[in-house]
Amino acid sequence: MEKRWIEILGQLQPISPSTVDAFVTDSMGVFITKKPMNFNEVEHIHRGYEFIIPFGATTTYKFHKKTVKLEYNKILPVNCEQPHIAVDETSINTLIALFLDVQFLNNIAKSIFNTMELSFENISYAYDAYLQNMLTDFVNELKFKQSGYNLITQSIAIQVGVYLLRHLKSNCLLPVNERSYAEKKPIARAIDYIHANYQTAFSLNDLAMVTNLSPYHFSRVFKAEVGKTPMDYMLDVKIYHAKELFLKCRDKSVTEICFESGFNNLSHFSRTFLKKVGITPTDFIRQSQ
Repeated sequence: MEKRWIEILGQLQPISPSTVDAFVTDSMGVFITKKPMNFNEVEHIHRGYEFIIPFGATTTYKFHKKTVKLEYNKILPVNCEQPHIAVDETSINTLIALFLDVQFLNNIAKSIFNTMELSFENISYAYDAYLQNMLTDFVNELKFKQSGYNLITQSIAIQVGVYLLRHLKSNCLLPVNERSYAEKKPIARAIDYIHANYQTAFSLNDLAMVTNLSPYHFSRVFKAEVGKTPMDYMLDVKIYHAKELFLKCRDKSVTEICFESGFNNLSHFSRTFLKKVGITPTDFIRQSQ
């Protein structure tokens, strides 16, 4: 295996071709176990972002004081150099370990969200058919190495990076189709309401009514679950749509996009955009051209 991938995998136990199939490029690696393995791990780190996808028995992972039960058909993110361990004494499992190079994924986060030093929340997410198909295509390109495979695998790696940023909760701007709160039904209803009505004016009381909670209690629960206030989350959603419009509708003015993304005041829009994205709308347009 390439030296740089040995460095990225870090303290992971040695990988043998008899037990693991490895498919790697400069930016992404997919490691698939051939048979159930007894991890017998010690706490360790990797010098890359890891995404663990089991297709056998469930496994419990520990991150500092937090433990996460990783189930079949779920994906669990592990941040670069984040200590973690499979805590079951005999954690026998078969899995896919998806790794992305740190600089590669942070560059994608920078280009989309103007955010570096990316960090994902360690919770389980659905491993859907879209991601499965991308990983299958990536593996097949490296298996058969037809003309242009290097271009295709690089393209797939970029798509995978964007997918992970869109679908997994991180310190980036929360994506429009974020649905990681299904198990928290009142808050999930509020989040769905925000995404469906971001272009219209609504109040904290309106959101509280959706959840059947008092405004005070709703605000406390929402911030505890999501990490920010309902109104701040709503602004994230509006700014997300504004950025999408800037990229897709280059003939529209800043004023038009301001109103189409749910703001009713250009000055407020510009101040909020600068605060959330780090640059003005005009600079964002200039950099994206």
